Amino acid sequence: MIRRACVLLLLVPLLGGCQDREARAQNAELTRRVEALERQLSAAQAARPAGVPADAARVTTNAAAQNCANNLTRELETFRQNSLDRAYPTASQLDLPDACVDHRVNWIARSAGAYTFSVTDPAGRELARQSSQGGS
Repeated sequence: MIRRACVLLLLVPLLGGCQDREARAQNAELTRRVEALERQLSAAQAARPAGVPADAARVTTNAAAQNCANNLTRELETFRQNSLDRAYPTASQLDLPDACVDHRVNWIARSAGAYTFSVTDPAGRELARQSSQGGS
């Protein structure tokens, strides 16, 4: 019994040494893979077209502004199709869609027969623009 215990005690450092070498090898492999992925990411970022936003917040903001513009255009066109004189709504006849709550809508041209508007962020940066087919 004591002999087995001694043999096991002698094997523990050997097994520990194997595990240390194995762990070091695994860590080295992981480090190599992470460095390769970082190089790929850097290359992908460098190859990104100039107009592509770099961060998720900007992408989300731009998408929300485009959604506002699309919903507002849908409202304008639906109003026009349902009106007797085929005219776009006046300011008092139009309620902005919920999608436009956090955006500023700037009317560039607005008449009974045409419209052009832009959607901007609070800093005034244009995020989207829509026009009627007869608009400017």
